This record gives sequence, C-alpha cells and structure tokens, in this order.
Amino acid sequence: MPVIADVSPKMNASFHESPTDPERSRLIDVVTQEAAAYLSVDPVRDIPAHIVEIINEVIVKIVLEEPQPIPESEEQDLVLGSLWGSQMVREFGWSWVDFHVDGILDVAVVSPTRDMAIFPFTFIADCLAKRCVCTVALSFNMLLQRKGEIIFEPNSYDSVMTRIRHIVPPYTLEPRG
Repeated sequence: MPVIADVSPKMNASFHESPTDPERSRLIDVVTQEAAAYLSVDPVRDIPAHIVEIINEVIVKIVLEEPQPIPESEEQDLVLGSLWGSQMVREFGWSWVDFHVDGILDVAVVSPTRDMAIFPFTFIADCLAKRCVCTVALSFNMLLQRKGEIIFEPNSYDSVMTRIRHIVPPYTLEPRG
C-alpha cells in the first residue's frame, strides 16, 4: 500500500481522486479486522467513538514507548490507519479513495461532499515518526459534534488533520516513569 507524505491539495497542485484499487480495498478490510483483534474491539458492533479513543490511546503508548497490543513486526501505521479510516466511513459515511497529487499517490477517506479528507496511514506514520501529540480522537469528536455539516468548500478536500490542535496538550511527550 503506497503511503507518501501528506499529499493534501496545495495551491496550484494538480489533484484528483479515483476509486480505491480493489486489492487495496480488500487489504484495508483484512487489516481492519486484524487491528480490531489486536485492540480487542469489534469494528462493526462497538461504537466508533470508543474504537477511535482506543486507537488514540495506542498511538500515545507507541509514541511514549509504552507496552501496547500491536506486535512490533506489524506496520503500526497501516494497522491503526485501517481501523481509524473504517470508523470514519462507518460513522460519517465517508469513502476510501486513492488520492493523487502531482503524480503522487496516497490513500484517503473523504467526506461525501469532498470538503474534507483524512490521510489515516500518512497521519499516523507522521505522528509516530515525529513523536507528536495525537489528535485522532480530538478530530473525530470535533467532527461528531458537527456531523453532517459541510465545513469547508465542497470539493476542496481540506486536510482535516492539519487543522486540529490541542489547546492544552493532554500529556507531555516525555516518557512516563
């Protein structure tokens, strides 16, 4: 699954979406089930907000180098991103798409009006690599409060995660101990 740095549309960028490759779609479904098993959640029956909160907690544990349920042999960004994206689809009616910007491919979940996009694999990979304060649950909860609203210009594919920040971070990035 190609995952490139955030390819959200920039001024003067040439971008478009296409349907997710069928094999990639199948892999996302398989990895979502694996992720759910690692996190002991049901991706169909458990409330999406609860699942996203657990995803957020696991990201924090990885960043702080604490024990967490995903084996180190797994690509944690793909495992967590598949489950997160599937919950966006489930809760908000978003869609998985292949997203192309200036010839670069990433995978995104996009809102029905295409005013918003989230690149779950890339965002989580960046969060883990850069040891960032995680905003996965915060963004989900903010979107939940405005569920169904068109927030940005339709077809603008605004990258939601570039706009979400904790006013007061809920934890420090220093290892707990």
